[in-house]
Amino acid sequence: MSNQPDSLFGADAPRPDLKIKIIGVGGAGTNAVDALNLDGFDSVHLAAINTDAQALANSSIAEKLIIGRTVTRGLGAGGEVDIGRAAAESDRDAIAALIGDMDLIIMVVGFGGGTGSAAAPIVAEVAAKTNALVLAFVTLPFSFEGQRRKRIADEGLGELRKLVHGVIPLPNDVLLQEGEEDTSVLNAFAITDRWIGRGVNSLCAMLLKTGIVNLDLGSLRSVFQGQGGKTIFGTGVASGGDYVKDALDDLFICPLLHLGDRPAQLDRILVNVIGGADLPISRVNDIVSQVSKRFGSREDIVFGAVLDQSRSESLEICVLGKAEMERRRVPVKQVQPVEEVASPSEAMEGLGLESEIAQDELPLLRPVHVSKLATKKSTANEDQDEFTFNEVDAQRGYFEKTDRNDYKDEDLDVPTYLRRGIKIKLKV
Repeated sequence: MSNQPDSLFGADAPRPDLKIKIIGVGGAGTNAVDALNLDGFDSVHLAAINTDAQALANSSIAEKLIIGRTVTRGLGAGGEVDIGRAAAESDRDAIAALIGDMDLIIMVVGFGGGTGSAAAPIVAEVAAKTNALVLAFVTLPFSFEGQRRKRIADEGLGELRKLVHGVIPLPNDVLLQEGEEDTSVLNAFAITDRWIGRGVNSLCAMLLKTGIVNLDLGSLRSVFQGQGGKTIFGTGVASGGDYVKDALDDLFICPLLHLGDRPAQLDRILVNVIGGADLPISRVNDIVSQVSKRFGSREDIVFGAVLDQSRSESLEICVLGKAEMERRRVPVKQVQPVEEVASPSEAMEGLGLESEIAQDELPLLRPVHVSKLATKKSTANEDQDEFTFNEVDAQRGYFEKTDRNDYKDEDLDVPTYLRRGIKIKLKV
């Protein structure tokens, strides 16, 4: 009889080579890629695109591209979106050469400035012409950075969602909840970089490391089918003690899963578990059932399990999901004009109802009011469908271009605890 523990994971098995490139766009994106710790993922390529020659010179990333030299002379976009867009447009061919022939492209960009907000959609357009799966991690500005940067970020996010397979937004205001009350501005940006690192490492681990339930690029493509829609992303990590329960608890309070525009219902969801050889199979069922209950999708759930030999009594759970946000129109039954006042029983029959009261038992009724519009002949307006509603998830898009509720330089659409930097501890 074998004394080996009942483990989910077996021996290492070779994984097919995947061509993965992580591209930082703009200053914030380049800094975040610079901060990545990708030990064990030597096959992953790093690149940076920026208008600021000096910032790129200070980066340790090997593959770098300065865009728009004829536009900015290497001095950056100065926060101007038009300049950043012109810089990217002038170097589309160079961007295409940098993207190359990849299986997976992960863009990392900060929105609100000039280069990242304007260049990222153009990089996405170029990448869309390849066969690569394109995902993007996008940081959104702090509230204290002002309404102009927020407006630029919101517009850029809406545009980018149409061009890539999945966008993972990381609002700095939300991620700041992970820090202490006296967290400095520099450390606040470092918190955002750490979250990007967790996301990128989770993606690379599920595709490049081995396990008894391997996820390949096809599995990832099955979740991110086509461009558009909204994406959710969250991770939970724990070690020691009841690490499975603690990792689930950490996942369920992940700030990225509590964003205001998170879709209520997902079309597809991917759950990946990264654990050591001591993770028992019996606990995996608990993980899948609880995650399925919390993040159930309309169609299916893709599950994977990755072996990390360096882990012992340690677990990381990664959840990726997508809602396509298709606008499904609900047909409306057309109401025909009434030429004359119908009797109560006839009216009920017209509505598909049956009367339980005999006609001779009903009191004599006479019309109180007859609409003059009912006698008019139908016109071209009879096809009006202003009472045709869309799904709740799709309604928000109609109001994205409306003015902000500004009061004394504060955006009242942003929750008070975020505007005033109040920390709130999330509970399961």
